[in-house]
Amino acid sequence: MFIFIGYVPNTEFLKGLVNMNQWNEIIVDADMATNIPGVYAAGDSIVKRYRQVTTAVGDATIAALAASNYIHQLKTKELHETLTQ
Repeated sequence: MFIFIGYVPNTEFLKGLVNMNQWNEIIVDADMATNIPGVYAAGDSIVKRYRQVTTAVGDATIAALAASNYIHQLKTKELHETLTQ
């Protein structure tokens, strides 16, 4: 059983920070990245067709892996810059 709680995402606090559509859903790419580097969103707060816990879990997995990769790239870049100075 899925319990319906509505379609209005609770994203007001992000207005003016990340790109959103007219329904205040956060716009993300395939990696769940927003327009701000290092900021990711997942689940029912993003633009998507289906709003179910199963899709939210998948979104969160993608966002977590992408965020981990982003942090790894920052650390690698920082290490490279340190070594080449």
